[in-house]
Amino acid sequence: MTNLSDINGVDGATYSEADLTAFPASMNEAELLSFLKVSMEYAADEVFWVTSDSRILYVNKAACKKLGYSREELIGMRLWHWDPCFSQQRWPAFWQQLQKNKHIDFETQHQHKTGTYFPVRVRGHLIEQGGNAFLLAFVSDISDIKAREHALQDSSDKVKVLLEQERQKFAEFVNLAPVGIAINYLEDGRFDYINAEFSRFTGYSVDELNQMDYWQLTPKKYAEQEAKQLADMADSGSYGPYQKEYIHKLGHTYPVLLSGVLITDASGHDFIWSIVQDISKQKEVEEQLRAAKEKADVSAFRMQLANDSAGIGVWEWDLLSNALVWDDWMYKLYGISEEAFSGAYEAWENSVHPDDITSAKTLLESAIAGTGYYDTEFRVVHPDGQIRTMKATAEVIRNEQNQAVKVIGVNYDITEKVNAMKTMAKAKQAAENAVKAKSDFLANMSHEIRTPMNAILGGLQLLHQAKLEPDLKVILDNAAFSAQSLLTIINDILDYSKIESNQLTLEQVPFSLLDVLDSVKYDLDSLVSRKGIDLLVTIDESFADGWLGDLVRVKQVLLNLVSNAVKFTDQGCVKVIVSCIEHNRQQALCIDVIDSGIGMSPEAQQRIFERFSQADSSTTRKYGGTGLGMSITLSLVKLMNGALELTSQAGKGTQIKVVLPLAQTALKSNAQQSESLSPPDMKGRHILVAEDNKINQMLIKAFLKGTQATLTIVENGKLAVEAAICTEFDLILMDIHMPEMDGNEAQRQIHARNPGIPVIALTANVMTEDVKGYLAQGFVAHVGKPIDMNSLYQVLARF
Repeated sequence: MTNLSDINGVDGATYSEADLTAFPASMNEAELLSFLKVSMEYAADEVFWVTSDSRILYVNKAACKKLGYSREELIGMRLWHWDPCFSQQRWPAFWQQLQKNKHIDFETQHQHKTGTYFPVRVRGHLIEQGGNAFLLAFVSDISDIKAREHALQDSSDKVKVLLEQERQKFAEFVNLAPVGIAINYLEDGRFDYINAEFSRFTGYSVDELNQMDYWQLTPKKYAEQEAKQLADMADSGSYGPYQKEYIHKLGHTYPVLLSGVLITDASGHDFIWSIVQDISKQKEVEEQLRAAKEKADVSAFRMQLANDSAGIGVWEWDLLSNALVWDDWMYKLYGISEEAFSGAYEAWENSVHPDDITSAKTLLESAIAGTGYYDTEFRVVHPDGQIRTMKATAEVIRNEQNQAVKVIGVNYDITEKVNAMKTMAKAKQAAENAVKAKSDFLANMSHEIRTPMNAILGGLQLLHQAKLEPDLKVILDNAAFSAQSLLTIINDILDYSKIESNQLTLEQVPFSLLDVLDSVKYDLDSLVSRKGIDLLVTIDESFADGWLGDLVRVKQVLLNLVSNAVKFTDQGCVKVIVSCIEHNRQQALCIDVIDSGIGMSPEAQQRIFERFSQADSSTTRKYGGTGLGMSITLSLVKLMNGALELTSQAGKGTQIKVVLPLAQTALKSNAQQSESLSPPDMKGRHILVAEDNKINQMLIKAFLKGTQATLTIVENGKLAVEAAICTEFDLILMDIHMPEMDGNEAQRQIHARNPGIPVIALTANVMTEDVKGYLAQGFVAHVGKPIDMNSLYQVLARF
């Protein structure tokens, strides 16, 4: 049996007999041991005696109850059979450690017989006796303690999460605040925290500021003020607001406004929490306000000077009191004195012209209602009966509820301007009437000239088919050339009139430039042959045919240039070179016309594009012409956004380059009609001709003789309609200007009765708008007078 004197305490100390004086002195050792045994047996904690080889030597009732085993089951059982912390492999090291330390105190888990675990605290002591060693262990169930710890830990974790969330919210709020926020240590001014705005206006990054102190941002001149602020904060716990300057990272200073509080944290450290505002903008505004205030009187004086110089009157109408206030200029504009002015809105109404007051009031009322603007003109009647015209504008002033409370406006006299505009309008109308009269005159003259020219050119064309003596044929050729020149002059005058009045429009249709060149060569063939020169056309390798533009005007430009070159060239040749180039970053058509003719001096080149002008008077006498051709050509080129370049030297010839920025397009494959004077075979066809001029009747009859068609000729549109009713015709040639009924009305009536009969306009009206009008009305084609036999035959061949 173990002696009590041999028992060591849990703390490693050895108990002596003197240490056991707390037990009753009357108890002997046997009684005391029995008492202790009973105490252990009924102790609340588990009690174990364990041998050095981990066998259980003794357990009390509490251990059996906690582990679910009977005492018999536990006695002799090894610890690792029910204690997961004591494996067979770990026990030797555990026992060695126990022998060294003499006592144990740790937490672990025990396993109930049913397999469940529960936490325990194990406290024990090594007891040695007679060469044997035992472990006396006291085991406490700490399930309740652990449950409370877990609950406390859960609460602590939740508090930490909430605190972290609030901390993050606060940090985010502070960092996004539109003012600078800084936290400094009171003892030395070091920065503990700064937000993004503070970093922005100081120019330093957050990391840089965290290595700095407060005094590095403060100019030395503020040392005394800083000391006062710190003293105030020590007394009251806060400082500011007060203004000073900061030193920016770039070196310049700028104004700031500061305020803050003294905060002591849990560890006893003192911090200064400061709110800092960069007030540079406010200072600028204050300076602007100060400067504006200083200039207010000057500006008002200047405004009055401006009003006086411009004669502008200013008025103000209080909508709540109906009071109307005028400045001095308003009285002058309305011709009344300040004494005679009632100061009410009705005073203005009574001054406005009766015919204008309704519209003026309506506009003003709509502006007050917020549905319109007041910007108008009206007449006022002075007391002496004089009428003046006013320009008036106004702005409506509204309160916070968006209610109109006041109207401020200006008036100024525009009578002279209105009168001038009326005069200009009359002049413009007169000019337009003059232009129309000129256009009508030119169109009428063109018609009147073309009618006899039709007989002349038609007769000359017929004579060309006759066999004449050589000298007579020369005379005939000269007559035909002269007549054609006269026709060219008429066309030039008409084109000049259109260009001058901006009435010339360009069509956009696909065309072949090669076909245009062939047509120009055909038109000039007789002139080139008579002069004995060569007309050469060269197609550059870069050229690709197929263009989008006004075929008629492109041919007119080319014909003018080439015919001029032929006209002024007596020896050598005229060359036409066509190519494709780039002009203003787009594809363009380039035409060079080069001749070896008489050329031009620099002075003549300056005048060549002027209207009604030629190189010199001798040129006009020798070669003829109106001087309009080159002017019209240049105008047409400009209308097509092109360019024209002239190079010439007297006695050596001329080169003219024309660049037309036309778009390229694909051409439809159409068979070209033959350029032949042979009349089409119309045998068995019945043609109605409506023509009031006897000479033209004879000429048309002669032209159509070769067609072998049956002809019926009538003198006016009325007879044409009657003839179309009585007789079935295959084709109708209709003059326009005829007595009784013109050709337009006749065509309409014939078409209404028999829409299948083709009617061709045969007229001296060759203006583009006239031709378009005829085709739009229902004429199937147009043949202009003087009639070109070849053109007539080509049209007839289509029907």
